[in-house]
Amino acid sequence: MEDQTIHMTTVNQVFAQIDSLIPQPGETEAISLTQAMHRVLREPAMTSEDQPPFDRSSIDGYLVRADEPAKKVRLISTHSPGQSAPPLPPAGSTIRILTGSALPKHAGLIMQEDTRPAGPDFIELLKKPDPTLIRMQGSHSKKGLILLPAPSLLQPGSITLLASLGITQPKVSRLPRVVHLVTGEELVDPDQNPAHGQIRDCNSILIRTLLTSFSATLVTQQRVGDDRKLFMQACRLSLATQPDILLLSGASSLGDHDHAGSVLEELGFTIHLRQVSVRPGKPLILAKKDRTVAFGLPGNPLSHFVCFHLFVRRALLRLLGLPPPPLLSATLAPGATIGPNPRETWWPCHLQPSHGSLTARPLPWSDSSDLSCFPMTNGLLRVPSGQEARSPCEVLPTIPW
Repeated sequence: MEDQTIHMTTVNQVFAQIDSLIPQPGETEAISLTQAMHRVLREPAMTSEDQPPFDRSSIDGYLVRADEPAKKVRLISTHSPGQSAPPLPPAGSTIRILTGSALPKHAGLIMQEDTRPAGPDFIELLKKPDPTLIRMQGSHSKKGLILLPAPSLLQPGSITLLASLGITQPKVSRLPRVVHLVTGEELVDPDQNPAHGQIRDCNSILIRTLLTSFSATLVTQQRVGDDRKLFMQACRLSLATQPDILLLSGASSLGDHDHAGSVLEELGFTIHLRQVSVRPGKPLILAKKDRTVAFGLPGNPLSHFVCFHLFVRRALLRLLGLPPPPLLSATLAPGATIGPNPRETWWPCHLQPSHGSLTARPLPWSDSSDLSCFPMTNGLLRVPSGQEARSPCEVLPTIPW
């Protein structure tokens, strides 16, 4: 057993294999800002003009000359936002100005609170002009400056920035197209009461929700049972949709109904690996044909969860043009123990801040079909092969952190 483990593909080797199979990001497309949430920007966003594009008022108040002393002045007009900058008022006079209004050169501003009425058409200035009340042209950014590099995951703040720059059709990565086929004659819908020997299908909703979290289009999701002929037919039909990623749940091991490897080979895929030295998730298939990368995922849901976050997620990020998720450094929770195993282990854990750092608390699970740890899992704690868990430890977050 130990010799087989030694010669199995390591997790880092799988990472390198995925990177080589997806050497470049996928295509780009132009979309509207209303569609841009969680999409990946592929062209840097730069300013086409100074920001702000003109000197403007940051307050409601009064426009005077920059050297106007504190005294009584004549109010000659009112100026509103959206108009061109007014001429500089003559000495001894002022213009009522509102927030956001364009200003002439050599302007001075006085806040409304620093004035008081002084008779019909007159204002008394209680202070001298304050230059910090003017938002100067180019004080935020100069023309040609990159404000949002590529690639960038677009969020409300960055989308708002694009709107302010007039970039209304940003170029983003096309969403990876994913097909998911689920094997297993014992599976029934979650809303059914399983008969003896049956179990509810939870891998379908697991994959569907995970893909929603990581920006992909689920083109097809189908349960196909264990019949090899029907499995082959479903794979052929799925490939006709030109998926970027084909996910096969179950059928990746060496049992009588584990057809994933042979079906992929018959369909012209090149099999790059069949087992990984990882716990949970050992029977993993990685294959490619033309533009489609296929993963044969072990059928148990915890193995599914681990293999998705380690490997499928990496492939999705490669297609989107994003780097792999960073591993976080954490301290093992007091009293927590994870013994050594010949295979590298990625243990479900709960990450939480503690005194300025992160603490990882391993969660209990009895085997790779045990879902009881899922509700509290927000990370996978990496335990190197042949070692017990110790601090500091590496953790792969499974939710945005």
